Amino acid sequence: MSTRAQLSITFGCLFGTLILALALFSYFVRKNDLYRRLDTGLQVASGATAMSAEHELNEHANRASGERDLQDVLNETRSAALNDTEILVCDGQRTAAYKPGRQNVDFCRTSRSLANTSTTTGMRVAALDLYSAKFRSTYAVYAAKPIEPLLAHLERIRIALFVLLPLGLIAAGIAGYYLASRTLRPLQQLAHTVDRVTSSDMSARVHVKSGGEIALLVRRFNSLLDRLEQAFKVQRTFMADASHQIRTPVTAALVAAQVARRALSATLEDYRESLAVVENQMSLLRRTIEDMFFLSQADTASLEIQRQEVFLEDAVSDAVHSARPLAAAKQQTLKVEALPEARCSGDQDLLRQVVLILLDNAIKYTPVGGCIGVSLGRRDDDWVCSVTDNGPGISPSAESRIFERFFREERPGTESLPGSGLGLAIGKSIMEAHSGSVTLVSSQPGCTTFALAIPADEVIQRNARAQANSLAVRM
Repeated sequence: MSTRAQLSITFGCLFGTLILALALFSYFVRKNDLYRRLDTGLQVASGATAMSAEHELNEHANRASGERDLQDVLNETRSAALNDTEILVCDGQRTAAYKPGRQNVDFCRTSRSLANTSTTTGMRVAALDLYSAKFRSTYAVYAAKPIEPLLAHLERIRIALFVLLPLGLIAAGIAGYYLASRTLRPLQQLAHTVDRVTSSDMSARVHVKSGGEIALLVRRFNSLLDRLEQAFKVQRTFMADASHQIRTPVTAALVAAQVARRALSATLEDYRESLAVVENQMSLLRRTIEDMFFLSQADTASLEIQRQEVFLEDAVSDAVHSARPLAAAKQQTLKVEALPEARCSGDQDLLRQVVLILLDNAIKYTPVGGCIGVSLGRRDDDWVCSVTDNGPGISPSAESRIFERFFREERPGTESLPGSGLGLAIGKSIMEAHSGSVTLVSSQPGCTTFALAIPADEVIQRNARAQANSLAVRM
């Protein structure tokens, strides 16, 4: 059974049960109200008759005269408000006075056994005892009305309920079906959107005007599609850039191998040069593949970090030591300020790799004979390592893209530098895994500064203690 049918049946049953309960409740309330009004009128009639009987009996010297005057009073009230009410006054088995009602139903024979308020022979009867102290006798006063009008009224109510209840149930079923269809319409749109979404086209979205939980689900689904679409775009861009980066060294190595094989007069030295080209291109290809594998691990949250207490100044010193030969080859000066003791938590090798990436970029873009500066200091809760060069700087249009994978700024009239454009992306992934960051502080011709920041060890310990204390308080 479909969800729409289940909701329709459930709503119809609940609404139908409610209608039935309200109908029965209204019927019984109306019935009790009619009987209550009837009984109240009868009690008023019997009470008024008892008062008249007491007055007439007290006004006469003998019982017969009082009873005759009481009969006259009852005869006079036949045209009044109690004209449809039968009145009977009995003294034991003797009838003292009697006023018939509109239907002239004689209930004298059964009246002696009636209770205070009861129903007999189609009449509703109210009984009242009257004691005459003067004649030392007890009279029974009865007031009765036919219940046929009341029963006819209740019959009309039942007929109306029998007609209206099925109509109400049908209306409840239609309303349930309509509400279920309206409620599930966003889910149907969601299902159709899922069918239309493919890896090549993820532009489909679900549009919902109403609010509520389903609208929240649709918004979350649209947000998921946005993230997936962005991820697919990044993946396609990554694959295109990776193909370009891989194709270049492969093509160069293939050309070198083909030239060496086809050259009929090639010497041993020519073969050595071809093999050197192949080796150089394969090394470049291997480095690119390793960088891509590293980034794929970072994307899947499987980047392994051997967290332990480390000293950032040691990582900076090791990176500077590794970069000095590269700077010396371009006759550059590598200035390192005094490095303070900087304790932090992380992976010593990965932190050294980030610093080396910044130094490698600085050496590449700094002209021959230039100067590169390295400093380490404390800023609030972080240790910050800055690398500054006096290269040409980064254009404002490229500043927002320098951490993208395979992005390399190409300027007209400048020599293309070696590299795959993955260094800063790798550095960013490493620092994010360390709860830190790597940023471009400033860039202008003659001065470009990058900085990496990582939380100090005592800050991490303080946060851990605060979290533990908070957990202990909640427990």
